[in-house]
Formats: sequence, C-alpha cells, structure tokens
Amino acid sequence: MEMTSGQPDSTPPQTDSTLRRAASVLRDAPVHGWVDISAAALSRVRAVGVRTWPLDARFPDEGVNFDADTLRVSDVVVRIAVRSAVAEVAGTEPADISLYTEGHRCTGGLVTVIAAYDTDLQEAGDLVASRAAAALTDVLGLPYSADDIGVVIAEIDAPDQAAPPTSPS
Repeated sequence: MEMTSGQPDSTPPQTDSTLRRAASVLRDAPVHGWVDISAAALSRVRAVGVRTWPLDARFPDEGVNFDADTLRVSDVVVRIAVRSAVAEVAGTEPADISLYTEGHRCTGGLVTVIAAYDTDLQEAGDLVASRAAAALTDVLGLPYSADDIGVVIAEIDAPDQAAPPTSPS
C-alpha cells in the first residue's frame, strides 16, 4: 500500500520507506492497557440509563383480583410493539411513533409513516391505525380502537428513477 498526499512527490525515497516502516511498527505494536480501557468504556455505556415512561396496563387474567397491585409497561416496549405491527402494512414504513398520555395512562397515539408511490393512502392509513390500536391493546391490555390513533403520511417514496426510459430502436 502506497501513501499518497495528492502533492507532487518531493520526499526522498529513504524518508518514504522510513515512514512506511514506522507506520507498520505502530500498527503491529500492542497497546498496553487496552483491555482496561475497553472495560471501563463498556461499564460507563452500560451505566447510562434509557429514559422511559411507565404506562398503566391491565393484567391479562381478568378472573383474578389484582386491585392491590399495578402493572406498568415501558413506553419503549409499547413503541416497539406498535412499530412491529405497523411495519407489516404493505406500502408503508413507520417513521415515528408518539404516544398520548394522561399521567401514566396511554390514551392513544400518532403514527407517522412513509408511503410507497402508488399506495392507496386511505386504505394504508386505515390499516396502520387498526394495526397500531391492536398492538396497544395487546401490550397494555386496555381497549383501543383505530379512532384512538392518528396517522400522518409524512412522505411519498417516488419510484426509482435510476433506469432511463428505453426507446425502441
């Protein structure tokens, strides 16, 4: 591998070989304490908390009285579930998911999607809303409907323009 700087070569040949040798020695030299440094970096990364908001949920078994206990699910878990459900809608890709809350109670959400060109936007929006509501119901155990979900089509992906149109010869 030859080092180039984009400038005319004014370096004498022996200096060039000296630089190559120095780069090779530095590249192959062990870095003492690297394991200690990487362990310290990993522990600091692991210590950083992810901010989440606990959302009220209902226990799945309604036959048992859990009035004295509460169940809360992280908003991150809820968003992941909604994103997975919405990602299954053909012709759309979730871009953002917001949850509406009153205290710790989730009251609905807003799903922003990118739609593919030629997608029936009304049908896609209805499917996104119903899938998002079903995901909220599944995760939180509370009844949600498509009316509780707002859908925004933020962008339309245009078809690929890479291939120029062909003309008959």
